Amino acid sequence: MIPRPSSVHVENDPSVYSQPVYHKQSSNACGQCIDKFKNGIIGGMERFFFQYGKAVANRPSCFIILCIVIAAASGSGLMKFRQENVGHKLWISDESNSRKDTDWLWDNYPPSVRMASMIFEADDILVPEVFQTMYRIHKEIEAIETKLGESWKDHCQLLPVFKAPDLSQILSFGKRRRKRQAANETQDDEDFSFDFDFEDNDFFAEDDGFGEESLDDIGDTPPNNDDMLSIAEAFSASSYPKPYCDIVAGMETACFEMSLLELWAKDGVYSSETDDAIANLTKEKIIEKINSVNTSGVFLNKRNFTTLLSGVEYEENSQNIVRAKATVIWWFGRMNGTEALLLPVKERQEPITLGTLEFEGQMLDVMLNQSGYPDGLKSFPNTRRSFGDVAGSTILGDVGKLGIGYTIVFIFVMIMLGQFNCVEQRAFLSLTGILGVAMGIVTSYGICSAMGLFFGPMHGVLPFLLLGIGIDDMFVIMQCFITLSDDEKKLPLTDRFGAAMQHAGVAITITSVTDVIAFGIGGSTVIPALQSFCLYASVGIVATYFYQCTFFVAWMSIDQRRIEDKRDGCFPCWKHSNWTPNAWSQKSCLSSAFKGIGHLLTKWPIKIFVIIFTLAIAGCGIWGNVLLEQKFDITWFLPPDTYIAQWFAKNKEYFPFGGDRVTIFCHDLDYQHDFESLAQLSNSIKNQTDIVDDVDSWTDHFTKYMNSHFLPMSQRPKLPVLRLNQSYFDDKLAQFFFSPRGGKYREQFEFAKPLQCGEPASKLVLSTITFTHKIFSGPEEHIPAMNRIKVLIANANISGRIFPLSQGYTLWETDEIIAVELYRNLALAVLCVFLTTLFLISNIVTSSLVLVCVILSLIDVGGFMHFWGLTIDTVSSNNLIIAIGLCVDYSAHIAHRFMVERGTRNERARKTLQNIGPAVLNGGFSTFLAFILLADSKSHVFSSFFKIFFLVVTFGLFHGLVFLPVILSIFGPGPNAIEIELHENELNVIENNERMIGTELRDTAVTVNGTENGSTLQNRSKTYEI
Repeated sequence: MIPRPSSVHVENDPSVYSQPVYHKQSSNACGQCIDKFKNGIIGGMERFFFQYGKAVANRPSCFIILCIVIAAASGSGLMKFRQENVGHKLWISDESNSRKDTDWLWDNYPPSVRMASMIFEADDILVPEVFQTMYRIHKEIEAIETKLGESWKDHCQLLPVFKAPDLSQILSFGKRRRKRQAANETQDDEDFSFDFDFEDNDFFAEDDGFGEESLDDIGDTPPNNDDMLSIAEAFSASSYPKPYCDIVAGMETACFEMSLLELWAKDGVYSSETDDAIANLTKEKIIEKINSVNTSGVFLNKRNFTTLLSGVEYEENSQNIVRAKATVIWWFGRMNGTEALLLPVKERQEPITLGTLEFEGQMLDVMLNQSGYPDGLKSFPNTRRSFGDVAGSTILGDVGKLGIGYTIVFIFVMIMLGQFNCVEQRAFLSLTGILGVAMGIVTSYGICSAMGLFFGPMHGVLPFLLLGIGIDDMFVIMQCFITLSDDEKKLPLTDRFGAAMQHAGVAITITSVTDVIAFGIGGSTVIPALQSFCLYASVGIVATYFYQCTFFVAWMSIDQRRIEDKRDGCFPCWKHSNWTPNAWSQKSCLSSAFKGIGHLLTKWPIKIFVIIFTLAIAGCGIWGNVLLEQKFDITWFLPPDTYIAQWFAKNKEYFPFGGDRVTIFCHDLDYQHDFESLAQLSNSIKNQTDIVDDVDSWTDHFTKYMNSHFLPMSQRPKLPVLRLNQSYFDDKLAQFFFSPRGGKYREQFEFAKPLQCGEPASKLVLSTITFTHKIFSGPEEHIPAMNRIKVLIANANISGRIFPLSQGYTLWETDEIIAVELYRNLALAVLCVFLTTLFLISNIVTSSLVLVCVILSLIDVGGFMHFWGLTIDTVSSNNLIIAIGLCVDYSAHIAHRFMVERGTRNERARKTLQNIGPAVLNGGFSTFLAFILLADSKSHVFSSFFKIFFLVVTFGLFHGLVFLPVILSIFGPGPNAIEIELHENELNVIENNERMIGTELRDTAVTVNGTENGSTLQNRSKTYEI
């Protein structure tokens, strides 16, 4: 906001005021209506602020206590203060289907999977020292025991160890199965418990051939891993429920981890043999194991372990790996989701149990302890709680900078508010002004917290923003008091404060309303994080405005009494005698500088240069806007020097395999009738080969399982077209979920009753299909891909509730609406600000020129955002909305001043710069100073805030102080006709040219009422055209 001076600098020309010039009314009815409306509003405001300023100065202690009570009462709302860092609650509209689906899933079936990982990086990680370090960390995590007595086994996902059953038993049951299947080939179709649906019978599942053939080919040769899985699959079909269920019940389990260390495990465990092998590793043994073994020693299944390596180098003329730069360990944990919902840990944004929180905390302690690492080895951990930990601390981060920033601003305010002498310096008053800003922050946080609004990642810039706004208000009030007319300075103290607030109150009301309008438009957004920030800011601006008009003015009246009593600024008890201010402290250098700048800018060569230079900058801005990308990544909210941000960076560098993983949740389906549609949906997604990499659907495996083991070879149709009756379907569904290939889905699905081996499945209430997108370059690719998947699901004609969810979709939905929200909010804010400017200036030409300056500033800011590495995201969108309010301040005050000056266009432009230019520059600099310490911030929010506001102040001041005066000197309209009602004694002084006007010549009707010796001064009006 820009201080609006209350005094008018007028050259000492007797001809100016020697004769009254009578008011020239607007020439049309519309203009007359605007003048009357404007005079009524502004005049009423000035009369109110005159009385308010007198009241505050008359009883300062009462108003100080009132402000403290209001701040304390509103601050009590902080008891309901809450932070939010859960992605879907920040960036997705409350009314969007994705938000509703996510909330529904958490309320009914809270996710229980808790993943953790650790990336290791070195010049070569295939060396003994690295593997020994990895193994030590693995053992330390296994040895963790929390205060609740819980260990890794209490928190890990347990998977079965696929040890081979007795082959003679399998062969025996395999022969009986072949006899039974041969008999089945000759029996009639009605012997099977099938219901046929012949409406769409052109979809047939192919037989995959892993039935009896796998048993015939066993012979005496030990089967490999693929054969074992096929044998176990056939065994689950032929030997169910007995003895298969007995074998399943006795099957050993192990905690689910994925790492290269599995290559050294033995028969499902990390044994003492493993300890010896790791301790005696050599480079050659590691290379041999990596290149020759592809079976997990823990789960005894085949796996491609090279996917856990990155930066791989191969032996010349060979495919043998000899070197790698990175590897990763994955831990898969679990949590009781129901307990997390019913008994969540307080002050955590996501539901989490106390046991899980404590275990993951100790797990992080182990991961972050890098003592004993070999030279050159680095590690980057990540647990499920890490993002919340770091994001939560980041939201309230940079507290130290806030304190330093307020200290720097305090020094600046102390210098600017006071004079360089022992009495007129205002250190204590500056402190009370800063305290008023702090009270505004407390009030904003308290009221918004009581309203239920959350505190998000962007809210950390609010103290800096409100500091700049509060400082500007202080400058306006102080400047208006200092520049009172000579006669006003002779009034009693309370009347002087009334006169000062008569001018300053309207000025800071105008600027505050402009900012509240800009934030109010932003508060209409559907993005929760942006909406909450704008509402916090709106309340904070109003609160800061109130405290500066009341709390600061009350202390200012006390401080003014001190100065008039000639008491020392630092030691008020010390009263100076025979004190007079030194001449140097009364000088103003900026006014002289702007006088010279004004003469320079009104020369035609300079005018032409300024116009060309402005158009050139605008051209660069337009080009930058064309190149400006729309991109948003939630990891930007993590400071880059944190361990979790480094994990994301290293994971993207070394393991960028596949795109976003999406889960389709299916709830309350009639699977007997919907199975075919569900299978078709799975195949439809598979066919989207341009946007989908792979699909994992239980319907595919169930179809193969049924068609290969239970349906006759000649049976047509088969699944998924074939419709099974309900009892047979439930029986085989349970059998499938206990088979080797179906077992992985068992823990992921929800049944009406717990699934029991050997018993029919109860109603399947929640199932999932997962798939992985390809890696996309940006919103232009991932938004259409997401919408195509949603259309496929909507057109699947499946009963029940079915919806896709993923972390990527949360961000992509924000990408889909952020640009629309930005341009809508910008258009509405510009329109509202233009109407406000038109109302205050009452001239369509001048208001249009102000609008041009605002638009040019926004174009330049948007274009240079691209050149500075910024993109369109929620943070930049919010800052651009704020920028409108600041840009219009710089230009509007110049335009308003131009309209009340008289003379030729060049003369009015020069006078405008000389009289208000210093105030405009001072206001811009104070705004810049408020956030200067954010320049080196590691936070995306703070660094974006600094960059955008630096551009706003730079281009706003350029267009307001350079471009607009040049344009006004060429195309500016004539001065406003202003009606001024002044004291009789002031009119006499003006008519006799005995002094210069000390009160501001405004474009509104002003009635000044004063009292002297308890009697009311009689007012006389004359109308002038200035």
